[in-house]
Amino acid sequence: MNWETYAPIIVVVLLFIWQNRVFVTPEQLEKKHREILNDMKKNYVELNAYKESQTHIYSELEKVSTGIEDLKNYLMGKGTNHDR
Repeated sequence: MNWETYAPIIVVVLLFIWQNRVFVTPEQLEKKHREILNDMKKNYVELNAYKESQTHIYSELEKVSTGIEDLKNYLMGKGTNHDR
């Protein structure tokens, strides 16, 4: 086997692997994993928290809707009593 023939190809392949970081160490992987988890905590909410918030908002909207309905009925009733 003639190493002089394949040496430039091996060097190019090794440089490609090194420049593009094809292989990483477990420490680098763990660091990136922690970064992703921190970004997730900062930018997203947990599903349980979202569902609790959604339930709370829906109950508040229901109260508002009921209040508007009561106000409408009160004003409509007052208007009909005023006409008499």
